[in-house]
Amino acid sequence: MKGISCNSNFLSDLPVEQAIDMLAEHGYDAIDVCLELAPPFVPIPTPHMSPSDNAAKRDRIRQHAAQAGIAFGALNAHTNLCARDPQERQANTDFLAGSVQLAADLGAAVVVTAGGGKDAYGYEQWFFDWAIDTLRQVLPMADRLGITIAIEAGSPAGSLIYNSKTMQRLLAAEGLGSAGVLFDPAHYYLRGDCPVQAFETFKNQVVHMHAKDAAGDPENIIFPPLGEGEINYDALIGAMAAGGFDGYIAVEYEAFAWDFPCDHAKVLAQEKAFVDRLVAKHW
Repeated sequence: MKGISCNSNFLSDLPVEQAIDMLAEHGYDAIDVCLELAPPFVPIPTPHMSPSDNAAKRDRIRQHAAQAGIAFGALNAHTNLCARDPQERQANTDFLAGSVQLAADLGAAVVVTAGGGKDAYGYEQWFFDWAIDTLRQVLPMADRLGITIAIEAGSPAGSLIYNSKTMQRLLAAEGLGSAGVLFDPAHYYLRGDCPVQAFETFKNQVVHMHAKDAAGDPENIIFPPLGEGEINYDALIGAMAAGGFDGYIAVEYEAFAWDFPCDHAKVLAQEKAFVDRLVAKHW
């Protein structure tokens, strides 16, 4: 395992330099930089960086992270790969490609995205075809730059990729051989998959993990703080260690959307302590 990272969306009210410094202060090894424009939160977290950022900003952030001893675990670049509108889909394809270039400039090895959502009436196969086509356009660039595009399953209703079966269907498509898996056990759990079994299914393709707890179901999604949900993290981290997982475990605290505590220092310390205890036990 490379270390402990953190999705920066929880720190979106801080400039990215301050977010980096806070993670360093609390002993994190890396940052997952949030680029997402429309995540399902109210208020929407402000993305820390963008594919439109100029070279000077990229250099400044990269140097700041290096001085702080913080690596770039991943860039979170969720967008709707299967949008039915062709112009929207092309804009989203360009966003993903720009995120891949940004990752290369920052020194991040992974760009995280998802299949997107079925946003209009239409046959499911159409949406799969559109998502596959989008990935086929961007993967050659990612391969040239040494970046892995990691696909995340999503639990909300309408998600194209939402469980092990749909992830396998996507990854089996011709031309997607270099795509990886972003493993977020919360989404698999909410869609009825055993998180341990889901990891075992994809362990040879999992390049990055989001550590997030879950409770409820797709119509009543809850992402509470780690240890307050229903996922057996002891068994899961044990399976990941035994399975040879060698990426970052990234804390993804989205509990603020359900009015759980938002104090940066307290949350960062508690979430990391939860992960550290299990890593020390199993690795």
